[in-house]
Amino acid sequence: MLSKDALREIEAARAEEDSPRHALLTALRVTQGERRQVGPEEITYIADLLGLSPALVQGVARFYDQISATPTGQHVLSLCRGISCYLCGADEVAAAVGELLGIRPGETTADGRFTLRLVECVGDCDRAPAAMVDDRFVGPVAAVAIDNLTKM
Repeated sequence: MLSKDALREIEAARAEEDSPRHALLTALRVTQGERRQVGPEEITYIADLLGLSPALVQGVARFYDQISATPTGQHVLSLCRGISCYLCGADEVAAAVGELLGIRPGETTADGRFTLRLVECVGDCDRAPAAMVDDRFVGPVAAVAIDNLTKM
C-alpha cells in the first residue's frame, strides 16, 4: 500500500523508540501524504504494520485535523481559526479563499488540486492569521493576497 520510501520512514521512527505507538503519528502523517487519506483500509494497514489495534490507530487519526478519512486534494490549505488568527481576520481570509477556489471548508476543488480546511490551530500565532499549505507554514495571510496561495 505504501512506497518503500514511506515504509523506511515509518520503520526509522519505530526504531528510534521503545514502543511502536511512538511511530504512530509518523505513520499517519506519511500515509496521509502518500495516499491523501487515512480511511478504513489505511487504518487497518497501519495497525497491522505497527502491531497496534485498529481502534487505537483510528482514535489517534481522528484526533488530528491534518489526518483525513476521505481523499484530499493534491494540496491542503489549512486556515487557522484559533483566537489569535480570528482576532487578526481569519474569517475574512477563509471567505476569500473559499470564494477564490469555489468551495467551502471541508471540500475539494473539482479538479482535485485543493482541499480547504479550517483548523483550530497551526501553532504559528505570531504570524496570524496563519495558514499551512501542505506542510509549509504561511502567514500572516491577507485576504487580498490569498491568490498567491493557490499558485502552485
